[in-house]
Parts: sequence; C-alpha cells; structure tokens
Amino acid sequence: MKFLQQKQVQAILFFTLKSPDNKINRLKLMKFLWLADRIHLNQYGRMILQDDYCALPHGPVPSRTMDISKESVENVFSVHNYTIEAEDQFNPRFFSKSDLEVFEEVWNRFGSMSDIVLRDYSHLFPEWKRFENEFKNNPRSKSYWIKIDDFFKKPLAEANFKIDPERSKLSQSVYYENNKIQEILQ
Repeated sequence: MKFLQQKQVQAILFFTLKSPDNKINRLKLMKFLWLADRIHLNQYGRMILQDDYCALPHGPVPSRTMDISKESVENVFSVHNYTIEAEDQFNPRFFSKSDLEVFEEVWNRFGSMSDIVLRDYSHLFPEWKRFENEFKNNPRSKSYWIKIDDFFKKPLAEANFKIDPERSKLSQSVYYENNKIQEILQ
C-alpha cells in the first residue's frame, strides 16, 4: 500500500478508535475527515489527506478515502454495511504535529454530533452549497467535483465555523504557491 493510502487508512482509524466501541458510521467519519481537511487547509495551507473532494447529496467527502472506507482492510478495520470497526491501533507516524492537533480539534468540537447533524452542518458550506440546486432539481444527481477554492470561502453565518480570516488568507496564498511549485516539478 502506498504512503498516501496508508495515511488515509490511518485517518479512518483515528476517528474510528475515538468512537464508542471503536465503531463509526461512514457518514459521520466522512464529515470528520472533511472538517479536518477544511480546518487544516485554512490554518496551514495544506490538506491532511491530499484527496480530491466530491459533493454528494449528504455533503462533501474525500473521494479516495471514501472508497477505501467501503471495504475492510485486513487486520486494520472491518466494514459492516455503513459501520467501520477498528481492529488495529492508530499509527501517528503518517501525520505531522499540526495534522494530529486538527484531528483532535475536530473530535473535541464535533465528536458528540450525530451523523445527521454533521450532514446538515456540511450543507451550510460553499463547497456543498454550490451544488444544492442540482441535488434538489435532479434527484438522480450523484456527485460533483468540489473546487478547493470553495474551502477558503466562509460558510453561512449559522455554521459558526471560526477560522481567523487573516490566517486563512495567508494559508490560501501558501496553498497556491505550493501548487505552482508542484506543477513545475511534474
């Protein structure tokens, strides 16, 4: 398994192990991972999972990480319908100090919310709002690719999502500069 996939598996494991009985509903997990990436991007100019995001009817999700979460990973976690159960310990070596701090922040701020509350909360953010009419007007709509630029936009006021605007602006600059460098290197 490649490093990035291992990191995504460990991110799944982090939130699964924090949950009661080491089990978590996939919808709730996806909202934790999205929040962690959104917060980290706005604070540090980098996403933790390095994943592409899709808007689905139930909110934004990290695409490749969601795919990983649909099937058991031997001796790491098992999947039973929409529930993921941890079978191994979390390995922090895949993460920076800021990654782990944001994971803890997400757990502390949002861990007690239900999957449905988190889903509804995610619908207040620009990365999902952009596609709201498509989901309402076309019930067959499945998913839309999210523009990461939307992660830097403020959510609706009732989202009560606190990010320092100056830090977010600086993080956005860092994010775009890093992307330019990556394009040159490829």
